[in-house]
Amino acid sequence: YLELPVLGKMVRRPAKLDRQLARDIKALAHRDDPYDTIIGKTMCTYDFYEGQGRMDGAFCEFTENDKMEYLNKLHKAGVVNIEMESLSFAALTHHAGIKSAVVCVTLIDRFKGDQVLAPKEVLDEWQIRPQQLIARYITRYLQRKGRLSLEGHGSMCVKSPRRFKLVQQESENYD
Repeated sequence: YLELPVLGKMVRRPAKLDRQLARDIKALAHRDDPYDTIIGKTMCTYDFYEGQGRMDGAFCEFTENDKMEYLNKLHKAGVVNIEMESLSFAALTHHAGIKSAVVCVTLIDRFKGDQVLAPKEVLDEWQIRPQQLIARYITRYLQRKGRLSLEGHGSMCVKSPRRFKLVQQESENYD
């Protein structure tokens, strides 16, 4: 559950994700992708340091052994990723009646350290990977719905030309 204040009262919203959607997305991973695509549990925390068991923050009231014990416990429970956004995302999409799944890039092996040391170019490449996977899913979904044809030049079947033009104009304004 996500607990959030609404008009001064705490509200609990279920944070549910769609397992079949996760499987459908994973099925679109290619064998020649230069990375592994796995399904596992994501643990969501409220902060980057203590909540994720990092020892390099401003405060740390646990030992390296405590941290490793905790990470092993998470690993045994099937947790493959720790981040800070998925709880809100899952609660929001579930509340809106939208099927959703979380797709993340794991930047570091927490058993080997706490610091993100990869160069910016590498991090930029890694952040494109889930976008490519989701783009495959969206393409397949639109093809199945008959809204996207990849024949010829990849033309789209536009249901609302007015809306398409508006989105196109807004996109140009942000460039």
